[in-house]
Amino acid sequence: MNDATTSLLTEHFSYTPLSLIDDIINSINNLIYQAISSLESGLLATPPERLGFGHSSNGSTIPDTDEDGNIIYPEAKLEIENGLHQLETLLEANVDKAFDKFEIYVLRNILTVPEDLLSWVRLKHYEGLSFEASLDMPTPETIHAQRKKLLETRKLNRFLKDECAQNAAVISQLKSILSTVESAKTSDTTDESKTIPAKPLDLSFLTSSSAARQLRVGVDAGTNPKHAPLTTNTTFILSQLPALQATLEQLRPKLASLPNSVDNMETKSKRDERKEYIESRIRLHLERAGQLAMGDDSNPVVAGRRIDISEAHALEKVANLLTQEHKSS
Repeated sequence: MNDATTSLLTEHFSYTPLSLIDDIINSINNLIYQAISSLESGLLATPPERLGFGHSSNGSTIPDTDEDGNIIYPEAKLEIENGLHQLETLLEANVDKAFDKFEIYVLRNILTVPEDLLSWVRLKHYEGLSFEASLDMPTPETIHAQRKKLLETRKLNRFLKDECAQNAAVISQLKSILSTVESAKTSDTTDESKTIPAKPLDLSFLTSSSAARQLRVGVDAGTNPKHAPLTTNTTFILSQLPALQATLEQLRPKLASLPNSVDNMETKSKRDERKEYIESRIRLHLERAGQLAMGDDSNPVVAGRRIDISEAHALEKVANLLTQEHKSS
């Protein structure tokens, strides 16, 4: 009996042929155990005298008795158990030998399908099915390609989910900026704090300011083709960024190759700017003090007393502090 026959019969019966034979053998063994158990109960209930057990009648010994006065035969129970064990072993050996022959006979002659008929047997649930190989049958190569596509699809899906999460975070931050409500705590006479909600952040200057109107930014196009919405201008600016970056990369080496005079010019321009800023702050201070500056901006003439060198140094320190504060802001 080969594997093909076993598979066919198992699919037909819904159980293996060996399981049927095992059930028959187990049933016979159960019958043997029941017979041995009944025989043991009958022998133990039979008086030992009827089974041939007895004491010597010479009167030299007195036999032991139980509570009812019956003579006890200790060797009777031991001999019955040994005999039943031998009987059980003999029956099991005979059953095993007989049913080994039974198993071989059934598997070879009853629960079997001839090999020449095996390919012709068609079960009922196989009706209408074709077992011939089709042209579109998957091959190991196609299966590997599909598996690779599946892995790439999962990778892309994971990447898109991450990007979606990032975009959601950015959108949430932008919405929080647009709908930010600040709270200011003020104390009254009873030292109780009250929360006063502030107005939402106004970003209308991006589209409705004079500069935005002048640049035609943020207004609807309508019938005027010269007007462009904010998104169009932003898209155009983003499209020009690569070209600006490329130009910047080209200019950086040329800027590094220029002579040091450029640095000197930059340093000189910074000094002139700082000097003009200090002079403007001095003029403002003098105007507030009532000592107005006279003359043009290039050669200011200050009316008033002569400034001491220490006052000039103090004013210069104040100007430096103001300059630092201006730069930090």
